[in-house]
Amino acid sequence: MQHFSDILSGLNERQKEAVLTTEGPLLVLAGAGSGKTKVIAHRIAQIIQRGASPKRILAITFTNKAAEEMKIRIAQLLLADGKSGSAASRKSPSPDSMPFVGTFHALGVQILKRHGSRMLIPQNFTILDESDTKQVCKELGEELALDTDTYDTERLRASISRLKNELISAADFARESAQEDERAYEAILSKMYSAYEARLFKTGSLDFDDLLIKTVFLLETQKDVLGYWQKQWDYIHIDEYQDTNKAQYAVSLLLAREHKNIAVVGDIDQAIYSWRGGDTRNISYFERDFPNARVIALEDNYRSTKIILEAAHNVIVHNAQRKNITLRTKNPDGERITIRVLENEKKEAETIVQDIGALQQSGVPFSDIAVLFRTNAQSRAIEEAFVQSAVPYKLVAGVRFYERKEIKDVLSYIRYIANKKDTLALKRIINTPLRGIGAVLAAKYVAQKPLKDNEKARIGQFENMIKDISDVAKTKKIRELLKYVILRAGFKKHHSKTDDGKDRIKNIEELITVADKFEGLTPKESMEKFLEEAALMSEQDLIAQGSEKVHLLTAHAAKGLEFRVVIIAGMEEGLFPHVLSQEEGRTEEERRLFYVALTRAKEKVVITLTTRRMLWGELLFNDPSRFLREIPQHLTTINEYKEALEEESGETIHYS
Repeated sequence: MQHFSDILSGLNERQKEAVLTTEGPLLVLAGAGSGKTKVIAHRIAQIIQRGASPKRILAITFTNKAAEEMKIRIAQLLLADGKSGSAASRKSPSPDSMPFVGTFHALGVQILKRHGSRMLIPQNFTILDESDTKQVCKELGEELALDTDTYDTERLRASISRLKNELISAADFARESAQEDERAYEAILSKMYSAYEARLFKTGSLDFDDLLIKTVFLLETQKDVLGYWQKQWDYIHIDEYQDTNKAQYAVSLLLAREHKNIAVVGDIDQAIYSWRGGDTRNISYFERDFPNARVIALEDNYRSTKIILEAAHNVIVHNAQRKNITLRTKNPDGERITIRVLENEKKEAETIVQDIGALQQSGVPFSDIAVLFRTNAQSRAIEEAFVQSAVPYKLVAGVRFYERKEIKDVLSYIRYIANKKDTLALKRIINTPLRGIGAVLAAKYVAQKPLKDNEKARIGQFENMIKDISDVAKTKKIRELLKYVILRAGFKKHHSKTDDGKDRIKNIEELITVADKFEGLTPKESMEKFLEEAALMSEQDLIAQGSEKVHLLTAHAAKGLEFRVVIIAGMEEGLFPHVLSQEEGRTEEERRLFYVALTRAKEKVVITLTTRRMLWGELLFNDPSRFLREIPQHLTTINEYKEALEEESGETIHYS
C-alpha cells in the first residue's frame, strides 16, 4: 500500500483539502476539468489507508463506465508499486478488496436483492429496459381498449416514469386524482399506472425507476432495514450531484442521516438532465439539510486552453441559477474558436470531413476527435459524408449492444431461466428461432389455457429445451451457459441463413466474451450479475475512447468525456437551443449543455451552423444560436463562407 504522502501527491491545495476532509458533510463544487474524479478516488484511498475497511465506503457515480474507471483509480492508488500504467493495474480489482462503487440503480439492485422481500419483491426479479416497458404499455393499452390516437401509450409510459421519479406511487396518484375534478387524461393515466404496476408485480419485474422508488419506500417504511444499510457504510461519496433526482436525493439523505459523513461533488453549470428528473436545487438543499457542511470549490482546470475556458465562462455567466465559480488554467492560450457558417447540412458535413482530414495531417488521431450535436437526427448527413470519405467513426447514439435483436433474443432465454414469471421473455423466446409455434398457440401457452394434443407436442419440445437449459444453469457459469443456449436453441444455424447473419453471429460471440468477467462467481451469481449488467448498461457506458474512430454523439452523451478536438454541429436557433426547451422555459439548461460541449475540448473547438437545413422532414431557415453572441469576438475566427453567403443573399449574418 502506498504511503499517505504518495496518495496526496499531484493534488493542488483545494483538492488536498477535499481529500483530507473526511468527517462530516462535504460539498465539493467542481468545475469542468478540475479533477473531481481524481479527488474522489484519492479521498477513498486515503480513508482506506488510514485503516477503514473498504466495505465501509460507498461511492455513487453517474454511469457504470465511470464506476469501473473509479475502481481502477482507487486500486492503482492502493497498489504497493503504485504504477498506474501496469497491465495489472488496468484489471478490475477484486470485489472483496474494494468499496461499493456504482450507480444509484446498481445500489438499488443490491438493497432490493437483500431486503426487497419486505415489499414482496422476489430476489430473482427481472429488470425491464425501456423497450420492455414500452411493450408492456402497448399490451396494456390493447387490454384496456384505449383509443391510442387520443391516449398514446408512449406518453402514458413517460408520465408514469415522471410520477415515479417524484416518488408518487400508483395508489397515491389514484387517491390524488380521485380528490380533484378528474380530467380524462388523469383518469386514464391512473388506470394505466395501476395496471402497469399490477403487471410488473405479476411477472416479478421492476423497471429502472422502481430500482429507486422502491428502494426509497423500503428504507422509509422499514426502520430496521434502514438501520442495516446506514451501518453498512461510514463514508458516502456521490458524484454528479447536480443531476440527482428526487428519489436519488432521498436515498442519499436516508443513508447519511445517521453518521453524516457524506461528500457530494457537483457543478450546477453542468446540470443537463432535468428532463430525466435531475434537480439542480439539490446542491442548495444539501447546504440546507446539512447546515454545517464544508464547501470547497475546485476552480483549477487541467483540461482546456485559456481561450476555450474564457469562451465557456462568457457563455455560462448569462445563467442566473449558478454558483460563483470561475475556472482558471495554466494551459496555453491555444487556438481561437473556429465558427463556420455554411449553406446547408450537406456542406456542413463535407466541411467537417475536410477539417478532420486537416487534423489528421497535423497528427491528431481520429480517436481524439468528437463531433457533437444537439439531436440524434443531425447525425444522418454527417454519417453519409463520413462513409463517402472513408472516415472511420463510432455513432454512440446507435442501437445499444444489448438492444440488438439477436442479443436480446439470447438474453431473453437467460432472463426466463432466472425468472419463470417473466412473460415478456417467454413471449420472445417461445418461437425464436422459428420452431413452428404460431402466435395463437404461443398466446394460449403464455395465458396457461388448455392445449390440444397436437399443440402439446410442439410445446413439449420447447419445454424440454427450457428444462435442459435450466439444468445446465445449475452447474455451469454464465459463459458456458450462453454457449449452451446458443447451441441448444439453434441461433448460429438460424442466423447462417440470413443476409446479415455473419454480423449477428459475431455479436452473439461478443456476448460470450462479455461474460468472461463473471468467471470468478458461482453459477447462480454469474447469471444474476450478467443480467444486472446487461439491464443497467447505459449509452455512455459503451463509449470506448482509444479506438481509432471519430466519435459522433450528442452533447448529453459527451458528459464526462474529453477530446483534443471538439466539433459542435448545428449551432442554430431552434436546434441548439432546442425549440422544445425554449417553449418549456429551459433555456438556462440549454446554455449549460453548450457549456458542457465547449469544455469537452482540450485544444481546439470548431462550431458549425447553416443558413438552411433539412431536418425532421422539413426545410428549416434558422438564425445563428443566441449562445454564439455570448462568445466575445476576439476569441473566435470565422470562415470565408460567411462573406460569400452574405454576398449571395444580400443580408448580414449576425453570429456575435
